[in-house]
Amino acid sequence: MKKTNLHKIDLAFKYILAAAGQEDWESRELGPIHLIKYLYLADLAYAECKDGETFTGLTWTFHHFGPWSVEAYKRIEPVISEIGAKGKTISHAKYEEDIIRWSVQDDQLYADLEAQLPLVIITSIKQAVHEFGSDTESLLQYVYQTWPMLTAAPEETLDFKPPAHVKTKYEEAPIPGFSKVSSDDTTKRKEALRSIRERLKAKVKAKEGKRRLRSTPPRYDEVFFEGVKWLDSLAGKCIEPIKGTARFSSEIWKSKARFDPDIS
Repeated sequence: MKKTNLHKIDLAFKYILAAAGQEDWESRELGPIHLIKYLYLADLAYAECKDGETFTGLTWTFHHFGPWSVEAYKRIEPVISEIGAKGKTISHAKYEEDIIRWSVQDDQLYADLEAQLPLVIITSIKQAVHEFGSDTESLLQYVYQTWPMLTAAPEETLDFKPPAHVKTKYEEAPIPGFSKVSSDDTTKRKEALRSIRERLKAKVKAKEGKRRLRSTPPRYDEVFFEGVKWLDSLAGKCIEPIKGTARFSSEIWKSKARFDPDIS
């Protein structure tokens, strides 16, 4: 079993925050659960390229909120302190404890980290952070559907060995002209990464422009509410609420229906 690499965990956490800092303001502030899940997704992407070997060497388990690692959680506070991330505490009546969010906007840190991390880690984190940002619900829903989660039961250790039906999303390919030996080549790699980053930003901006054109807010007027009332009437009488307890066999966690793509 590969030994846990604390340095790699720290690098990945830093890059997650730095990548979020490149997004719009509503996606920049991340909490512990976001950092843990994005780290898991980075390990998963790396494992798909490395036949089950993760980047960090962490042992991940199926816990209450999906994939979890106590060892990774313990590295969050040192990383936050080291890079001077800004903290925000949010109180909410729905939760017993306050919600903590961190953010960092540092272009130099962002560039420096890209020069130290494998391309598959950079790509997977950047894509995940851009797609989900600080949207906890959507992120958790996505993570729950990843194949290591679908093949495990609660409190089991997650297996990152890709099943036969899993296709690798990322290629661990060297950037043309890059070598770890020469400082000149390191500069070339940074330039190549910068070019990739600019192209990605251009695509994102184009998509956001199209999204804004499509996002016309509904008119909540009398016509709207009458229409909703009429549509509801088509469904017939309202279903009366009932209370009960549903019990499922623990064998459901190992059911092929959870992970076999040939079973609908």
